[in-house]
Amino acid sequence: MLTIPDPDLRALASGETVVAFVPRGAVSPGDEVELAPGGPRQPAQLKPAYRRWADAGPPLGSWTAVVESVDPAAALDPVAGVSRHILAEPGDGDVVVLRVLGPDGPVLGDEAHAARVRSVTGALLQ
Repeated sequence: MLTIPDPDLRALASGETVVAFVPRGAVSPGDEVELAPGGPRQPAQLKPAYRRWADAGPPLGSWTAVVESVDPAAALDPVAGVSRHILAEPGDGDVVVLRVLGPDGPVLGDEAHAARVRSVTGALLQ
């Protein structure tokens, strides 16, 4: 089980993002994990466009994910990576790319998911 703050889980469940910030070593590539709601965030922790989700609660349904990649959060370029997540400041630990599955199957189709993954991969520092 991977506990994700409610706004972050809402962003994953809606396909808004395919990344989450988690503690170092919490998951490995290939892991299949249940995504559990972790509660609200302070509005200031979110970009202005996502502050409406600060205390909106988790999305309805059961959510799982397959971990596609794990990189240190510091590897996400601060400029190129800014549009790849919902946080005002990226978290510490690891940034993970997730293929999210909801009650009706994958949140994003194959092509949309692949495009988001390429976008994140392109924003990682080499």
